[in-house]
Amino acid sequence: MKVKQYMVTVYAVLVKNGKRQIEELPEAYIVPVAEYLATQEEGTGTFTE
Repeated sequence: MKVKQYMVTVYAVLVKNGKRQIEELPEAYIVPVAEYLATQEEGTGTFTE
């Protein structure tokens, strides 16, 4: 499965708002979403693939 950047953002919003658990995401998206959320928590607001 190819990871699409826009879906990383969508899944991150769902996880952050408690609508989805990160473990419930498609396997290919778990690490990218976790990295995205970590960068958001750091306050950098940037994400690099």
